[in-house]
Amino acid sequence: MGEIHNLRCCKCGYGIEAWLGIGMLYHPDYIFYGSDPSLVELVDNKDISNQALSLLNSGIKPNDSYRHKLYACPNDFYLFSKFYFKIDDFESKYPCPYCKSVLKQVIFTKGTRGTTRLKFEDNDEIWHCPKCKSELLEEMAFGNWN
Repeated sequence: MGEIHNLRCCKCGYGIEAWLGIGMLYHPDYIFYGSDPSLVELVDNKDISNQALSLLNSGIKPNDSYRHKLYACPNDFYLFSKFYFKIDDFESKYPCPYCKSVLKQVIFTKGTRGTTRLKFEDNDEIWHCPKCKSELLEEMAFGNWN
């Protein structure tokens, strides 16, 4: 159901500890409904959570593909772990805290032996380190849970 990736640039050490997927406490009733839905905390963006809660309060149901995903800024390439969800046509879109561009989802792709690379999910552009421009990441630690 979830994974932890501790990723570090092979050249300069830039990286992220990304918690991806969902855990046992991620039932839709806890995230999207009730007097204190955890969506507000998971999103940590007032505009996004207010718009989502407004849709939910109008009776629209969330898509069941919600989870933490790995994102990168398409301009400055910083990495972020963010909570993804979709309610009707509204999809969580996060601004980069540095340049305000909309963050894009990245996925793992093949690297060289002992390394991994990331690519933007919506195209074939390979992510590169915002500090040194290297494309290779080392997985320093990995864990998963069901």
